[in-house]
Amino acid sequence: MTSLRLLQESPRSYVIINPMKDALAIASLVLSLAVSMLYIIQVVRGKVKPQRFSWLLWTMLSATYFASALSTGGGVLFTFGELVGPGLIFLVSLKYGVGGKSRFDLVSLVIALVAFVLLFVASNVLFGLILALVVDGIGFMLTARKLAKDRSSEQKMPWLLYSLGGLLAIFGLQTFSVENLLFPIYIVISCGVFFFMADPKAKPKPEAIENL
Repeated sequence: MTSLRLLQESPRSYVIINPMKDALAIASLVLSLAVSMLYIIQVVRGKVKPQRFSWLLWTMLSATYFASALSTGGGVLFTFGELVGPGLIFLVSLKYGVGGKSRFDLVSLVIALVAFVLLFVASNVLFGLILALVVDGIGFMLTARKLAKDRSSEQKMPWLLYSLGGLLAIFGLQTFSVENLLFPIYIVISCGVFFFMADPKAKPKPEAIENL
């Protein structure tokens, strides 16, 4: 896979040997899986309306990050948790979620899929990173768009905990490089944005998101 080779040919990274890092990595995995279960429970109870295409793209990209982490030794446990959790949420979203009906969503998905395919044939590290950000960014945009229409469609706590999990993953990395840091840093920032956008106490507007 070209995406794996890109990481192997990345600029020099440095390793910090610290027994605490294994504990932090395990903590990030446990937290990620626990939060995903909490999110799924909230979805089933009708407190959250996940954006289907967002979780599809996050699952696809998380699979690539996990494969890359296996190759480079960076954040394997965290990326595994970030693969299993979104994958389960996407499956649940097929029944309980929103999104996938509007032209905007469909066009966004096509663009993301093109970028995702190009990710595997990219021969430049920076270009590969940009493509990954495009895919993840589109997933972020779709959920942010949904939240802008109905701020009650997400709960705050899962996103706060997801952000914390990303922070733990950063401190738990055995190898520090741009590629290994990119995903957990993105998780911290993007989930932080969703935390501030979500407002469970806002008046629900199901009609505003049901046809996304």
